[in-house]
Amino acid sequence: MVRLEGVRTLGQAVDEIDACLRKAREEGVRRLLIDIRGLSGFPKPDLSARLVMVRRWAATAGGGMKVAMISPRSLNDGERFDIVLARALAFDGDVFETEEDARHWLDQRPALWAGPPPVF
Repeated sequence: MVRLEGVRTLGQAVDEIDACLRKAREEGVRRLLIDIRGLSGFPKPDLSARLVMVRRWAATAGGGMKVAMISPRSLNDGERFDIVLARALAFDGDVFETEEDARHWLDQRPALWAGPPPVF
């Protein structure tokens, strides 16, 4: 688990999370838990910021990594736009408010069929 703490701009926080993903990928980590509840200093990301950060993190993770992020409710998107986008980009990531929920999700095995539906 990686815990990020301190005052950051949104850009700095995105960069730091990206660096965690890059390092984990380089080390062959398959499941990663990132706790950002200790970060502060930036507002709740809007939709355009979520689009940019999720696309960046998906590219950095490169597939094959399951990522759970623990985030305070004040930063989360109630519509879960970022999670829908992540899935569309083949980025297996999700956001949780508790460590228990994040760990439970990380421990789940993938479904039998993980690819797109077959064409008949």
